[in-house]
Amino acid sequence: MSLSRILACTLLGGLFLARASYSHDAGGSSTSMPAATVNQVTHDGLAKSAVFSDGSSLYVSEEKDGHQVISKIVPSTGEQSTISTPFSDVRALDVSPDHASLLASPAHAGLRNRELWSIPLSQVSSARVADLTVDDAAWSPNGDQLVFVQGTTICTASSKGTNVRKLATVKGRPFNPRFSPDGKRIRFSLSDVETNTTSLWEMANDGAHLHQMLADWNKARNVCCGVWSGDGQSYIFQATQSSPTTVTTLWVISDKGKQSEPTQLTEGPMSFGNPWPSNENNKIWALGVQPTGEAVKYDEAKGEFSKILSGVSATDLDYSSDGKWVTYVAIPDGTLWRSRADGSQRLQLTFAPERAALPRWSPNKKQIAYVSIRTGQPSQILLISNEGGKASPVFAEDRGQIDANWSADGKKMMLGYVHGAANLSISLLDLSTHATKTIPGSEGLFSPRWSPDGRYIVALSPDFTKVMLFDFQTQKWTTWLNEPAGAVSYPTWSADSKYLYFDDLVTDEESIRRVKIGEDHTERVFALHGIERYIGPYGLWVGRSPDGSWMFVRDRSTQEVYSLNLGLSK
Repeated sequence: MSLSRILACTLLGGLFLARASYSHDAGGSSTSMPAATVNQVTHDGLAKSAVFSDGSSLYVSEEKDGHQVISKIVPSTGEQSTISTPFSDVRALDVSPDHASLLASPAHAGLRNRELWSIPLSQVSSARVADLTVDDAAWSPNGDQLVFVQGTTICTASSKGTNVRKLATVKGRPFNPRFSPDGKRIRFSLSDVETNTTSLWEMANDGAHLHQMLADWNKARNVCCGVWSGDGQSYIFQATQSSPTTVTTLWVISDKGKQSEPTQLTEGPMSFGNPWPSNENNKIWALGVQPTGEAVKYDEAKGEFSKILSGVSATDLDYSSDGKWVTYVAIPDGTLWRSRADGSQRLQLTFAPERAALPRWSPNKKQIAYVSIRTGQPSQILLISNEGGKASPVFAEDRGQIDANWSADGKKMMLGYVHGAANLSISLLDLSTHATKTIPGSEGLFSPRWSPDGRYIVALSPDFTKVMLFDFQTQKWTTWLNEPAGAVSYPTWSADSKYLYFDDLVTDEESIRRVKIGEDHTERVFALHGIERYIGPYGLWVGRSPDGSWMFVRDRSTQEVYSLNLGLSK
C-alpha cells in the first residue's frame, strides 16, 4: 500500500500515547482495552514504506539521497547502516525465518512484476530467485516455500523459485501475502479499484477455502496489511477511516479458535500502519506518518522550486481560465477547496467521508468538476458550484469514472474510467441534453486528455506502453508513441495543442518530456531534481500553473518507526 494512506501522530515529550477506543459503533463492533504505549525509534525524517525485524535489528525501506534503500537499524544502540544490494533503488519484502536474508526486488516507479532477489545479510553475494517476477512475496515459516503475487494471481513456489503452483486468481490487486505461523494458511490484502476498498482474505496453503475475513465487520471496507504476533496467538492489521478525519488505526483479533470481534489498539489523532511483530510477544513495530504536502512550482531557468498557497497542505491544483481562482484537494482529509490565487477567500466545498481528487474548473468559472471517492462505491465525476452547495453527478453509472475534460465552450465533457475497471472506454457527454456516447475505438483505453483546440484526444493503453491519438477530423486512432510502462504519467497538452507533455518516471532519470504533433520522437524539457514528491490517491501528481510553470507536490510528511507495547492479555 502507498504510505500516504496512513497516518497522523502527536508528540508528547518523546513518549507517544495511543488511547484505546472506549466507544462502540452501532452493532458493537469493537472492544475496549488498556492504552498502548508507543515509543519513537527513528528521528531521521526520511520517507519510509515498510519495516521488518529479525529480532535484534530493523530493516526499513526508505528514501535516502534520492534513492529507495533498505536501512538496517539496531534499536538497542541506534546504529544505522545501508544494506548493500545490486540496485540503486530497492524495496524489502520479507525477512527469512533464519534471519540470514531479505526478500527484495528492484523498485521502479510505475512498474509491477519485478524480479525477486534474495539479499544475504552477510557478505555473500545477492542472488535472483530463479526467473520469478512478482508484485509482492514472503517466505513460509520454515523457509522452504515462497508465496507471491503476480498480477491478480497468488502462487507458491519452493524457496529456490521452482515448483510454481497457482493457488487463486482474484478480482482486484492482491498484496502483502503471508503464511500463518504453522504454514497451513495464507492471508493477503486485496485492493479493489472499482469500489475503492481494501480487504483481508484467507485460504489454505493449497488454495482451498478462499474467503474474505471480517466480511460482516462494519469497518472491513478499508483494512489491510495484517501480521501474526510473535507467539502466533493474535493477528494485527490496520483499518483506515475517512470521517470525521482521515486516520489509520491498528486492530487485533485472536487467532485461537473461533474468530473474535476485532479489538482496537490505537486511535487518533495518532495513527499507525504497516505493523511487524517483535520477538517480544506483547510488542510490535509500526510506521507512523503525518501526511503533509507542499504545493510548489518549478522555475526552469533557475532550477528552483517556490511555494504555492503557503501554509496549505494540498495537491491536485487547478486554476480558473483567468488565473484568478484556484481549486485544490486538502491533505490528508481529501476535501475540496477553492480560493483566490493568493490563498484568500478560502471556501471548503466538500466534506468527509467523501474524498475528492483531480478537480477541473469549467471554462465559465462557475462550476468545478471533480472525482468523488466514497468507500464501497465506484468513483464518480461530480459537479459543484464555485460557491459550494450540493454536488451532482455528470451522469451516474456503476463504473469508476475519472479524468474530467471540459470542452472549450463548456457544453460537453469527456471522461475516462479508473484503470482496472471493467470495460475501459472514453465517454463524451452533452451537458445540456445529457446524451452520452462512447468515443469510437476507445475500448480498452484510459487516462484521456482532450486538446484545447478540440481536435485531438490522447489516451493510454491498458499496459501503459502506448500513447494513442484520436483525430476528430478523421475519426481514427493511431499509435503516437511506444514507451516503457510508467514513462508516460499525467499527460498534459500545451495551450496551443501542438505538444503533449508528460512526467517520465522510469526512463533514465525522472523528467518532464514532450512530443510534437506529427512527430514520433520525444525530447526532454528538464530533469527533475531536488524534490521528494508526495504520493496521492492517483500517484505522483503534476500540473501547470497559469504562467506555464510546472507544479508538483513536495512530500513534507513525517514518517518514522515506532515500537508499540500493546498490553495484550497473556
